Amino acid sequence: MALSLALIAGAGRFPFHVAQEAKRQGATVFAIGLRGWADPSLAQQVDSYQEVSVGELGALIAHLKQAGIRQAVMAGKVTKEILFDQRTAFDAEAAAVLSHVTDYSVPALLGAIGQRLGQEGITLLDSSTFLQSSLCPAGVLTVRGPTPVEAEDIRVGFEVARALAMVDVGQTIIVKQRVIVAVEALEGTDAAIQRAHCLAGAGLVVVKTASPTQDRRFDLPVVGLLTLETLKACGVSCLAVEAGSTILLDREALLAAFSAAQIAMVGVTPPAA
Repeated sequence: MALSLALIAGAGRFPFHVAQEAKRQGATVFAIGLRGWADPSLAQQVDSYQEVSVGELGALIAHLKQAGIRQAVMAGKVTKEILFDQRTAFDAEAAAVLSHVTDYSVPALLGAIGQRLGQEGITLLDSSTFLQSSLCPAGVLTVRGPTPVEAEDIRVGFEVARALAMVDVGQTIIVKQRVIVAVEALEGTDAAIQRAHCLAGAGLVVVKTASPTQDRRFDLPVVGLLTLETLKACGVSCLAVEAGSTILLDREALLAAFSAAQIAMVGVTPPAA
């Protein structure tokens, strides 16, 4: 029997890649786009498509149960700014989940949603389940490797990123000549890089890491061609990401484009716990 998979889709190209690969592996893909975040053209890539607002957890559960879904994947970006947006309306299910979390960190919020879905017999899968071949390997990935100065910036950036990830302060650190220029917060990765460029100009090293306690069901770091455009526009010379926990969309084309742009990219293996 073919797998019936729910794809809960946020912003970006990540949901498209999950849908494409899941269907290639024989799954029937039932997508629920988060309105205002998901690209509606995803409907053309899946077997069924509906939308709910980001605060409509009850409607989401109802759609999943009606479709008889038992397994789901979350893919795509939704930032925590929704918690402060007056336009976000939380239904009774969402409000109940929010009332029981001890903090508003990504692991706490999405973990609580995963637990609620589990109560309905719906299992959230690792978000990389269908994209194992897209996980970043360790080592230098581009024609040009990091210079000694960039390698030192990578070391500094990962040291800071791992410490901050423990307290849910973003996944991205921007470094220049061993100085921490910017740290990703609520504004997201691209805005943090743009802010760093305004502060320190070109020659930036970007370090993107997963949390040491990363829940792989959601929020894995993702790098794609749109990421590269931001790096080029902001004078970034090197990108370092965590091997095994970062998804590279269109991996071969992505790495070729990085090499053509003379931006070094490296996968860094995290230290053993």
